[in-house]
Amino acid sequence: MTKLLCISLGSIGKRHVRNARTLAPDAKIAVYRQHTRGDASVPEHTDVLLSSMEEAMAFEPDAVLISSPASEHIANASAFIARGTPMFIEKPLAANMQVLGDFVAQAKTAKGFIMVAYVLRFLPALYKIKHMIADGMLGAVYTARIEVGQYLPDWRPDSDYREGVSAQKKLGGGALLELSHEIDYATWLFGFPRSIQCSCSTLSALDIDVEDSAQLVMEYAHKRVDVQLDFLQRTANMAVQIVGEKATLYADLIKEELRLVTPEAPNGVRVECEKLPNGNDIYLRQCDYFFSKALPGYAPRYGADGIEPASVESAAQVLALVDLAKKANETGMRLKVAA
Repeated sequence: MTKLLCISLGSIGKRHVRNARTLAPDAKIAVYRQHTRGDASVPEHTDVLLSSMEEAMAFEPDAVLISSPASEHIANASAFIARGTPMFIEKPLAANMQVLGDFVAQAKTAKGFIMVAYVLRFLPALYKIKHMIADGMLGAVYTARIEVGQYLPDWRPDSDYREGVSAQKKLGGGALLELSHEIDYATWLFGFPRSIQCSCSTLSALDIDVEDSAQLVMEYAHKRVDVQLDFLQRTANMAVQIVGEKATLYADLIKEELRLVTPEAPNGVRVECEKLPNGNDIYLRQCDYFFSKALPGYAPRYGADGIEPASVESAAQVLALVDLAKKANETGMRLKVAA
């Protein structure tokens, strides 16, 4: 029998457990809740509740899904890496580069498959954009603007936003880390920049001890990518604009709609791309991909051809960019990105 372990059971952990049960209905699923708040009942969709890392190790899982706060990811993952256990680690990889230690080096030689859960790597619209750039449809890319924003209390209306990871520095919160999906796919589409500038601060009256907004300028040899992240927009927004030599591409990633503007079509033409049937499907695809790599004999429901998940190494590079962005904000300087 396949044994799966989920570490932590916040909102994203609950989603992963539900999806794991859907994809592997006969698996034995255990959850290690580090903070039970007195609730000792076995959570829905799971079979076993564990109360310590010792119990989690003794469970001997075939794969581990780590959904704890970013500040605890490396400690949780380090317990299993020497065993060669496949691991799915929620983003960001850690709260900062300082706590990584030699984890990246260990991951490179680990026997088990490891991926970091930058879920937008499973959005068909972004693959369409990547292929359009590679195929030269835009010509040389000059500038890009990436935006994401949503009012933090609206993220999870049934819970107090002040108690969530996003709102707390000690847990690895803040716009730069929590919304680092956009930094990840910016580097996936355009590569890593030569230098970075950043302005971030808390502009709202939200009861948080982290930045609620950030503006990054990522500079390359022949292009510039601006990334705006915030907890402020009252209507959720995920948008991309890419200005190229031949055309400009506009993308609404919530509606999964692309529009290409050229001199011949100044009002734009719609670019066809696959749309996901519902909001959970992207998470199902991500979990399905992980199981297809982690569990021998698992029959994937979705195709894995062409998928490029975030590795530990690429996620560490994103984390390094976040650390550098914070330093650039503090110093007011343009800082060089390490090669």
